[in-house]
Amino acid sequence: MIAPVPFARVDHLVIAVRDLEAAERAYSDLLGLRASWHGAHRALGTCNVVFGLENCYLELLAVTGPVPSHPVAAAVSTHLARKPEGLFAIALGTDDGARTADTLRARGLAVGPAAEIEAVATSGAVRRAQTFGIAREHTRGVNVFVITHDRAAIPRAAPTGDPATAVSAVDHVVLFSDDLVGALDLWRDLFAIPERWRREFPDRGTVNVGLRLGGVTIELVAPLGAGRGERGERLWGVAYRVQDCDGAVARARAASIPLSDTRPGLAPATRVATVKWADRVATLLLQHDRR
Repeated sequence: MIAPVPFARVDHLVIAVRDLEAAERAYSDLLGLRASWHGAHRALGTCNVVFGLENCYLELLAVTGPVPSHPVAAAVSTHLARKPEGLFAIALGTDDGARTADTLRARGLAVGPAAEIEAVATSGAVRRAQTFGIAREHTRGVNVFVITHDRAAIPRAAPTGDPATAVSAVDHVVLFSDDLVGALDLWRDLFAIPERWRREFPDRGTVNVGLRLGGVTIELVAPLGAGRGERGERLWGVAYRVQDCDGAVARARAASIPLSDTRPGLAPATRVATVKWADRVATLLLQHDRR
């Protein structure tokens, strides 16, 4: 009997920000895209800006009031206590939330109750989603929640200029771990996200493992040769896919986004550029060369 696969996709990444307007400007300039959605979760005490991409979407999330009362707003506020921005959560998508919750419980994971979340756009449009969280003590410290919703309600973000220089998709999201065995027990085995590749980098002192879900790679990075640790994982950075990395660098630099020159990536047949902004999420632009 084949064990059920809990998740269909990486639905979206949540970046917590203090200043939503400033973050939207920065990410629009970096991505070369206009936002797909501006709105608020009134019951949660949060507001958001969304960029719809080819394989998932990016959500910038801020707290609306000075004293957050809802647990979600309080968690965002706590996350931002020491910095103005951070990679806050990863949302895993399913088409059957009840079945997914049952599957995760059967595998020994504690899941929260299902809740309906309503997001209201500045235009008055309403989106609804059903979500539940997975206990942080079972996700090794990473904020992970599961979502079921109408993904078509979030359109692709439109390019602000040449589409070849605009971001088309999330290539990978990086999680740092001090315990690769424990990380794989969760992300590969319990979550049933397939391992696609594994590479050792002795000069960097790391072993990197790529798990693939719905067109997005979850890259686990751990110390090479390390034993089991106690910290678990932390969401660290995002690599965005572009067709023309040199063009994307030139476009973003013209908008005062600091980037390195392009260079060969760690993965074969790739070119990358590092975004060198301060106090924001570690970010790469990445081009896959034709083989």
